[in-house]
Amino acid sequence: MDLKNIKLPIGIIAVIVAQAFGIIWYVAQLDSTVTGLDVSVAEMKETQSDVDVAVLQTEVENLKSQVIDIESKTSTIGEIDADEIWEAITDLEDRIDDLETIDAVMENEMRTIMSDHSGFSDVLKELNLSGYGDNRTYGDYK
Repeated sequence: MDLKNIKLPIGIIAVIVAQAFGIIWYVAQLDSTVTGLDVSVAEMKETQSDVDVAVLQTEVENLKSQVIDIESKTSTIGEIDADEIWEAITDLEDRIDDLETIDAVMENEMRTIMSDHSGFSDVLKELNLSGYGDNRTYGDYK
């Protein structure tokens, strides 16, 4: 096949040249868009890294102040003596035993008072039956 003897109409050549220019223009537009987006992404990364650094610096400062607060609070605690703790626990147990004894005495006294009220209620009922006319009730204590 001899390329010199090929005869192509001018219209076909014009269409092929137009398509070639179109492809070149399309690729140039893509290149421009990609370049612009690349610049935008680089700017966004830079801005984001600046923000990240600022946030990290703020968090570090907050952590430093918290550590200082913890150190100041723990320095006032001092040495803990286990014997003192056990003495305090024993003292609290003794006080609880005393309170339980007082509670038991109060419960006994309350039951005595309640039984007296129950007896008084019975007397009032008998008086009511005999015409006294007082219909108050006291307790229904068991």
